[in-house]
Amino acid sequence: MSKIPEFSNWQEAWEWHAQQTQNEYANQSEAALLKKIQKRQYDAYYQIWYSLGQIGTLAASAPVLLEVLRREAGEDNMLIRYHCAGALFHLLGYPDDPLPELRKRVQWAYGDEAARQAAIDELEQLIQSRRAAPE
Repeated sequence: MSKIPEFSNWQEAWEWHAQQTQNEYANQSEAALLKKIQKRQYDAYYQIWYSLGQIGTLAASAPVLLEVLRREAGEDNMLIRYHCAGALFHLLGYPDDPLPELRKRVQWAYGDEAARQAAIDELEQLIQSRRAAPE
C-alpha cells in the first residue's frame, strides 16, 4: 500500500483509501473476489462490488450476488445491497442512471421485506432468461 498522504478533508481521505482498495482488487480474479463476498469480507469503501461489476461474469457472479441480496436484510445492510445490486445489474447491462425499477425493489425493503424477497425472485428469473438466451 502507498504511503498515506495528509488530507484536508474526509472526502479526500475516503477517495484515496477507496482508490487503494480498488487497486488491490484489480489484481484479483473473479473467483477470489467472490470468495471474499461469500465470507462477508466486504470493504468499507464498497470497491469489491465495482471491481466485480467490471470483471465478473453473469454465470459465475449472479448466484453469489443473489445470495447476498437475499441474506443481507435489514436497514443496517442497505448500502451493501445497493452496491451488490449495482454490480449485478451492471453485469446484466443496465446503467446506474436511471436506476431500473426492479433494482430499487431488490435493494430497498421499503418496510416490506417479503416484497423485496419477491423482487429478488423476479430478478433471478430475469437472470435465468438472459443466461438461456442465445448470444
